[in-house]
Amino acid sequence: MSKDQKTDLPLTPFAMTKEIVDSMFPVDTEPKIPTMDRPLLVESACPGFQMGGARYPAIPIRMEDQIRAQAESLKAGAVISHMHPRDPKTGEARMDHHLLKEVMDGVFDEVGDFVSFTHSWYPVAGAEVDLITGTQELLELGGGNKYVQGTLLNPIRYTAHGQTSLITEKLTVDGIEWLNRNDVKPVYQLLDTYSHLAFKRSVFDKDIDKSQPLIMNIQLGKHDATPINHDPWAHLQLIAIMNTIRANVPGCLIGVYPGGRNWLPMTVMGMLLGADIVRVGIEDCYWMYPHRDDIIKSNLEVVKMTVDMARMLGRRVVTDADEARKILGIKLTSARPQRKSESARAVAA
Repeated sequence: MSKDQKTDLPLTPFAMTKEIVDSMFPVDTEPKIPTMDRPLLVESACPGFQMGGARYPAIPIRMEDQIRAQAESLKAGAVISHMHPRDPKTGEARMDHHLLKEVMDGVFDEVGDFVSFTHSWYPVAGAEVDLITGTQELLELGGGNKYVQGTLLNPIRYTAHGQTSLITEKLTVDGIEWLNRNDVKPVYQLLDTYSHLAFKRSVFDKDIDKSQPLIMNIQLGKHDATPINHDPWAHLQLIAIMNTIRANVPGCLIGVYPGGRNWLPMTVMGMLLGADIVRVGIEDCYWMYPHRDDIIKSNLEVVKMTVDMARMLGRRVVTDADEARKILGIKLTSARPQRKSESARAVAA
């Protein structure tokens, strides 16, 4: 109606009565959405395999620095530790379980109890990967499984790190049966959208892995893994992968293990989608943000950011190792690790 037009209708103020408000804005009657109503486990991956030095000062080299970096991260809210130790003389990452024990013992002294997800298998040039020998060595060193409560399994038929080592179906099945007998949790690493189906057909459908629940970790944006270097396809990719895995492997736990430029959005996306585990740290990440060139300053920086974001989103972050093991279906078979100060008090008493 134009301003020149007139109406004989009386102008009545519009009152937002209770009845109108209840009809138009019934937001208080909406049911809860349970997607994020799951406890969250944060895994700290440090120091990893990247080259340190001037390129990446965050990488700890000295023994005390390796211990401190992981101990600080666990104190900040991570409950799972994943480590590839560095030779403090050369700075090179080494598949040396005696060196791993030395670093982890230092972390246990600082923190006490935590969950260890360990890369315990050995790549063997020109042969099948050995899933048992290294794990057995860690069990003997720990008088049980404290150094290797869970061991990472790469996909069947995966050629390890571009070498000629091969992970075969028989080796995987035999290894899982051995791990079950020795109370080491298989932790399945999914490098592409098919990996979980290979495990399902060769392992899960045949009820070979008795250690429920199954842990399915989605690797993103790193070596050999699903690419996440373009938006919005990275977000859509994660939505599709998570829901496909849940449909094909009902009841499993899902971990989101992102690396590369887009690690931060994918970590948040995983938390929003109800992932059970998120892995962060300097092993597979370098840039702090996808749209800026800020280099990560420390492993603690990314762990603390992740824990803070999870809590802001309303996710309950599990920091107690016993609760984490109960969720993961892991039994600790070593003596419970204690902080050095606790051990000293126990001896004095």
